[in-house]
Amino acid sequence: MLNSLSLDAPLVAVTWLWCLSKLYLCPILMHHYYILFSVTWLAYSGDRLLDTLRMPGNIRHTPRHQFTSRHFKPLLFIWSLTAISSVCVLLISLSPTELIWGLILLGLLSIYFISCFYIPQLARRILAREFLVGLFFSSATHFFILVQQISWSLYILWSYIGFLGICTLNCLAISRWEFASDMQAQEVTFFTSRPARLYHFQKMLLTYLGLLSGVSIFLIYENQIPTFELCLLLSTLMLIILDHSSLQSSLKPVLADLALLTPWLVLSIAP
Repeated sequence: MLNSLSLDAPLVAVTWLWCLSKLYLCPILMHHYYILFSVTWLAYSGDRLLDTLRMPGNIRHTPRHQFTSRHFKPLLFIWSLTAISSVCVLLISLSPTELIWGLILLGLLSIYFISCFYIPQLARRILAREFLVGLFFSSATHFFILVQQISWSLYILWSYIGFLGICTLNCLAISRWEFASDMQAQEVTFFTSRPARLYHFQKMLLTYLGLLSGVSIFLIYENQIPTFELCLLLSTLMLIILDHSSLQSSLKPVLADLALLTPWLVLSIAP
């Protein structure tokens, strides 16, 4: 149900914002969590609503869109109400700096949505949806952290890229498992555009796992606890296990999103 209602992605977003607030010792207020949750939900559910409008005949083939297609009108109404309330909270709660940068991100996301609606083949071939989701996710999750930094460090760049990596791999994993239904629905994904890359996904996961291991070892050598890296490592290992498992393809995407909730486990045992 979380996946059908597009609630899993916002839950992951606020979890990692909480994790980053502990990492950078930044105060995060309740309206920050609400804004991130609502904006993430609006982006994910909006993408599905647009897909339902764009290709109503083919959308029944993709499991992640079936619920949206059946309940299109009530979901569109809820989406509109959430959008209005989110804009009100944004205008009331955010500082001028936060508001300017937030509007810039919203503008870029709107351009992509419009492109995907009118020229989906071209837009998603130029910039794969999986990478864009990772880019949006990392930008949105880091937003309230970055605006509080007096000066940026190399580690901030690393945490942005590291989280971008696991989000992109998560989306690629889901695209890999839903490859057959995406082909039926004529969806443009990274793998439907590049089928040969299906067999390289495990190498991508292992390469990322190696990178995380290297960074973790370096931090331990520097007498630092790699809490953030342990969260990413655990999530990557869970994706590897899921990809190798014999579970039904319809169940794997739900578990893939749950695999990104590792900060709750790691931060409960790590300082």
